[in-house]
Amino acid sequence: MKKGTKLGLGLTVLALGAVALTGCTKSFCSQIDTARMKFAFEPGISKFGEGVDTIVFKDDDNNTIYQINNVSFISAVWEPVGEHKGYFVYNDGEKPQKLTYLNKFISGARSEGYVTIDYTTQEYLLRFDYLSFNAIFEKAYKKNKSEAITIDYSDEKQRARLEDDIARFSYARFVTGNTGSAWKNWNAFDKEARKKVTESSKLSNFNYRSTDSALSPDVCPSSDFIKYYKASLNSYVASYRTCLTTHTSKYGTYGYGGKSIYIDEKSWGEAWSKGFFEGLLVYPIGALVDAVVTGFQGTGVTSGVAAFLGIIVVTFIIRALMLLLTFKQTQSNAKMTELQPEIQKIQNKYPNSNTSQAEKQRMAEEMQRLYRKNKVNPFMTLIVLIVQFPVFICVWGALSGSASLTNGTILGLNLSHTIKDVLFTKTAWSAAGGYAAVTALFLFLLMAGAQTVSMLLPQWMQKRNAKKVAKLGKNPAQKAQNNKMKWFTYIMLALIIFMGFSLVSAMGIYWFIGAIFSIVQTVIMQVLADKKAKRK
Repeated sequence: MKKGTKLGLGLTVLALGAVALTGCTKSFCSQIDTARMKFAFEPGISKFGEGVDTIVFKDDDNNTIYQINNVSFISAVWEPVGEHKGYFVYNDGEKPQKLTYLNKFISGARSEGYVTIDYTTQEYLLRFDYLSFNAIFEKAYKKNKSEAITIDYSDEKQRARLEDDIARFSYARFVTGNTGSAWKNWNAFDKEARKKVTESSKLSNFNYRSTDSALSPDVCPSSDFIKYYKASLNSYVASYRTCLTTHTSKYGTYGYGGKSIYIDEKSWGEAWSKGFFEGLLVYPIGALVDAVVTGFQGTGVTSGVAAFLGIIVVTFIIRALMLLLTFKQTQSNAKMTELQPEIQKIQNKYPNSNTSQAEKQRMAEEMQRLYRKNKVNPFMTLIVLIVQFPVFICVWGALSGSASLTNGTILGLNLSHTIKDVLFTKTAWSAAGGYAAVTALFLFLLMAGAQTVSMLLPQWMQKRNAKKVAKLGKNPAQKAQNNKMKWFTYIMLALIIFMGFSLVSAMGIYWFIGAIFSIVQTVIMQVLADKKAKRK
């Protein structure tokens, strides 16, 4: 195998490895966070609305824990919509609309040939809703640590309290907490919903038929459908990892209508339990992003602008710290650029070093003397890359996991969405989508252009310096080495551009600002080197 082929394969493996390593940082989403996401996608077929009823929720000892006055419980009914069966519509006169992702799951399961659920009945689903709401309100009651909670739904502030309790404790539809099975409560409610109804007083609040016998299998979901339902819901929430935050609040957009959900604060100790780099770099960077974005929001700017400004500030901080950590290496690289005329002279003295072992050795000896005299280490560039690579991975982990970047948009673009997904979303090109795709495309082009200049500028500088030296002859060995370095640069550039296209938009901004930082740094170093050369 030729050396060039080996180099190409090696660089390709390096590129693929870099892509793979971006998945090494663990998600900060807890089981409770994920369960809230599930609820946003699939909250059941029932909701509360204005009315004159009183709905009471009780504990296992029949004690009232949560009471809602001046309310009605609006359940959904199964009705055929067009050619599709099993779409939910509210039965209070609203236009037919999809209520939850359950419609998609039923449609998908039927296309696979699974027995799903009889769309002419809602008995099982309403029983399930009651059980899950009871668990949600029981969590709110325990959190309250006082007498039963009473809500007047006609009062705007108290209604907001009800909605906040549901949002905060919605995870109880699926889990009891951060330990145990991710479907523990859901499995229990499924089992209970199939049983006979023994507490008809509870069920009568929901205006559905109570019975002393178990529900018919025809009105309950089959085991095949339940497996399909769980797998589908898991796949919807698996792609979300924006749970790194230092304070509990509402973040993101999930499910139909883009609902925000509560994400619990994460501690530094939790980060260390996930892994070394998560504790060492990912969490500190994420906490810095959180603090800066929150600080900008406190000045009155919109969430999207705050996220954009926050990334810029954090990028400058990270790059400045990296410059301090790699200052000696940066100086060495600058000296290498400064020494290009002398290096070129040595190379020109040995035009046959590619074929003559004696010339190759003499040239290497002269190069080493030149490096020692000027205290330069030619391998410093590699050291810089070794230091920068894990930092890049951790920055990606922090930005892709930051909850604070999910709120708001900048010119229609949510910075937690990938440029690729936005560009291939039809609505993102329209006014309805805020022309997010236009912003994403503009950001990608800026990032790609800045990265190209940033990575090729040092080569351009070295080429300019080399032209100052009269060539005594061609040096095939050096030409081959230069070609290898060029290919390495081109592959790394292509890798960064590809990853900028595939990763979250926040990384595109980070790379763009980082590239500008590098360009300015390279130009300053070259100006200083030119001044030093003139003084000599």
